[in-house]
Order: sequence, then C-alpha cells, then structure tokens
Amino acid sequence: MRYVAFAALALLGVTLIIAQDASAQLVQNKAFSLVGNGFAVSKDSISETSIDLLFITNQVKNTIGFDLQTGIIVVGDKDLNISGFSGLLLHDGKIFRIISNAVDSEGNQFTVRILGRIIDTTVTDSIYILTGTLTDSSKQVTKLVLTTKASEFTIKTTAKTSKSDVTVKILKGSANPSERTFVDQKIGLTFKYFSEDRIIIPVGGTITFVNEDTVSHSLKSGTANYVSRHKTFTPDDKISSGDIQPGKSWDVMFDKPGFYRLFDENYQWMDTTIFVTSETDSLSLGTNITPKN
Repeated sequence: MRYVAFAALALLGVTLIIAQDASAQLVQNKAFSLVGNGFAVSKDSISETSIDLLFITNQVKNTIGFDLQTGIIVVGDKDLNISGFSGLLLHDGKIFRIISNAVDSEGNQFTVRILGRIIDTTVTDSIYILTGTLTDSSKQVTKLVLTTKASEFTIKTTAKTSKSDVTVKILKGSANPSERTFVDQKIGLTFKYFSEDRIIIPVGGTITFVNEDTVSHSLKSGTANYVSRHKTFTPDDKISSGDIQPGKSWDVMFDKPGFYRLFDENYQWMDTTIFVTSETDSLSLGTNITPKN
C-alpha cells in the first residue's frame, strides 16, 4: 500500500521519489510476467484494478520492445482484454512505456497508456509502480495506479534432467494453504504450491508433475480471470491431466511455442506458467500439447 500511495501522489502532480540504486530486471530477449493491483480513478468513482501480462522483450535496431503474448486489465468487475500492444524499455529497463488497445465483454473499446518505474528488486523479481490512463471511445479518461511485480522465466534443470525435460513438484499442503505455517514458506510471505511457478522449455520439451501432496490434483490449461482481486481460471480444453493421485506423476509434452497457464481446477489458487521457446523470431500462444501416458 505504501507504493500505491506514492504513485497516487505522482498522479496528483507531487514529486515521486523512487529508489535510484534499484537494478532493472527487464532486459532484451527474455520472457516475463507482469502482475499487480491498484486503483482506477475516474471522475465519479475509485475502483480496484489489476493487471496480468505475459510478454517477450526483443531488440529492434537500437530499441528494446515488447511482444505481448496475452494480457488483461480488470477495472472493478470488468475484464479488458489487451491487443494492439506496443512498448519500449528505457534507461536500461528502469522505465518502460506501454500503449495498447483493450476491449471489454460488451465490445467497448479503450486505449491504455502506461508508464512503469522500477522501485525495488529481489533475487527473482522487480517491483514497478505503474501510472497511466484508460480512455474510452467518448474520450472519458480513467487514471490508473498499480504496484506490480515483473518476473523472468528461467530454465530449471537438475543434474538428471536436460533442458527439454523438467520435473515440477506439487508441494505438500497446497490443497490446504490455511493450515500451512511460516516454515512452509519459500520466499517472503508468499506460499508456493508448485516447486517452480515459472518454467521455460524448448519446443518438444516435457514437464513431469509429481504430486507430493496428500490429496489428488487435476491440472488444466486456461485463461485467468479477476474479480475483486481474486484470480480464477476458465479452462481452454487444451490440456487436462485427469486426477494425479498422491505420490503419482503426470507427463506433458509441448509441441508449439508460446505461453501456457496451468491451474488446478479444484484449488484455483494453484497455478503455474510455462513459456515454450522456439528458434523462430515470432512466437504465438501454443495450441498443440501432447500428454504422455
């Protein structure tokens, strides 16, 4: 909340002070997720808002831009799907600029303009304050203020695995997070339900999910939805593991490049994102997945 308050001051014309020694994580030729929450301020109301982007950074001549894979902004109870996305990294990734189109479920069109400034980093993530505007077709402007986390997708391997074969554990206690204690926490105050929640593998790679929990889990692919900051998922019928019993495993091979979101249909606080790489310059959301029996 402290960061949101600072950003709100920036919107009101008050000087925003940020950490000058924070090192940027957004760099060229990488895959990232950007998620966060904040507020949308219009002439008549203040609403909760959230953002969820998956994108690739790439260098074109002397500039580093963004290639959006999927993205959504939620304002109040409305989901806005992002398209026509373009962005630039500035000042070695300490600042970025995004311009995009967005459309809600009723077909209403919007223009989104966002400026992100880095304020801090951890070992695995970077924290950005986002300020910007959401403009509808009648030129009505809503101001946006969000605190977000940018996370890089990294290859996870062990001595017994290759880069194309990765093992991910479904952690014990994932089905009952209310019973877990600080002893179970992996980083800070956030519980992890999978041993890896951001995975990158090449086309043709296989991920093995091992259930170390005491109950069965069922993984499906889908898209994220947000209502009052609570994330849920809608299946897209591309991936379905069936029940993975305690102590058992399930393999899935990815044949197409792109981003994939997997979630547990019974415990939807559990999700992991997979980025499948290709040697081609253009990546699109994958559609061809082959479960291995």
